[in-house]
Amino acid sequence: MKKLWILLGMVLCITGCSNANLSSGDIDSIVDTMIKRNTNIKNSNFDGYSYYIPKGLTFISKDAYNATLKDKDNNYFYLYVDVVSYYHQVKKNYKVDKNAFYSKKIKYKDSFGYLEINEDANGYFVEGMYHYMKVEAFVNKNSLRDALTNIGAMLSSVKYNKNVLSTTIGENILDYKEETYDIFNTKKKTDDFLDYVKEYEKIEEEEIDEDNLKVEEGE
Repeated sequence: MKKLWILLGMVLCITGCSNANLSSGDIDSIVDTMIKRNTNIKNSNFDGYSYYIPKGLTFISKDAYNATLKDKDNNYFYLYVDVVSYYHQVKKNYKVDKNAFYSKKIKYKDSFGYLEINEDANGYFVEGMYHYMKVEAFVNKNSLRDALTNIGAMLSSVKYNKNVLSTTIGENILDYKEETYDIFNTKKKTDDFLDYVKEYEKIEEEEIDEDNLKVEEGE
């Protein structure tokens, strides 16, 4: 029995270390899997676009273009879909930051983006942008692998309907012009992100509305 507990302890230690000390090669592999994923599963549908929220993430707040989510380890994720930049096919170049914990430009077929991770004493600030969707997250040291997997699933799942967006953006052009959130530039620090999240910490978590978030196959 003693040997069994020792063995379990070693397994937990190895698992924890492998999660906390991801190498650049490990992250590269996660990114490569993300961008080459070809999934049509979606469970969050809006006018002109849809995306997939992985199991284990809970909505704290959501509207048509952004959402705040939390996982079981109390890591927060902020998601934003830039339909205007997609509609106008805006292209901006990401400059790799050699001082970041991890920084990489992403390009696959016609889609582009980046993944940047910055570290502080409390955890990692992750900023991922791909196919005109951006996800920001501040995660603890032992949650980086799971967080990157969830972020990758969300970023790779977004799909757009140009015909619908042509109508909605045209009808609400003044509202869209007022949007100031920039998905193309990184914040590199957690201050603004954490201030935003604090607004929702006291809001009671809501379960996903199965009537409005139906899992279905799309193009």
